[in-house]
Amino acid sequence: MLIVCRSVKGGAGTSVVAAALASLSSRTTSTLLVDLAGDQPAIFGSVTPVAGLADWLQSPHSDSLVATAIDIDDHLRILPTGDSTLPHPDSSAWTELTRHLVERSRTTTVIVDIGCTVAPPALIDAADRVLLVVRPCYLTLRRAVTLGDLADSVVVVDEEHRALRPRDVESVLGLPVVAVVKTDSMVSRRVDAGILHGRLPDSLVT
Repeated sequence: MLIVCRSVKGGAGTSVVAAALASLSSRTTSTLLVDLAGDQPAIFGSVTPVAGLADWLQSPHSDSLVATAIDIDDHLRILPTGDSTLPHPDSSAWTELTRHLVERSRTTTVIVDIGCTVAPPALIDAADRVLLVVRPCYLTLRRAVTLGDLADSVVVVDEEHRALRPRDVESVLGLPVVAVVKTDSMVSRRVDAGILHGRLPDSLVT
């Protein structure tokens, strides 16, 4: 299974949602979390390495794709971004990466955290699921609509006191809301402490 998590604005919670999905997946199957947004090592309380996927994309070859992967436990690895600049979304390097990820996804759950960066078309086209993570915010939905076809389903990070509700998100975007995650201060505290993986709050599990 190859799952892509993305958003149209920073601060939506995409990286935390991707981290939670990877943590839950790793309870039952081998999981690779591909970090294109740069925050996953910190979320998992790991040191952010200098080398990573961005370096591989500069000169892709299969033997070193996961050479810089971080082992979180026996079933979960993170492929970090690295310090190099990511190539243009239309670069052939993304096609090569997508080929490797699709191959790996036959035996491993692969979750890709794109954040709000411009998504490579090759990766989006090959994904089994593309989840758009949004808050019920008018400006966010407005931007999502203007950008066109972004995903096949939506995860709503729901906030109290918002006028818009998950059903409004479905109506505006024309996509099904497959999960609603309530904002929870416990999530923020565990992310800050780097212990989210070992102590997932109920708001990210149920």
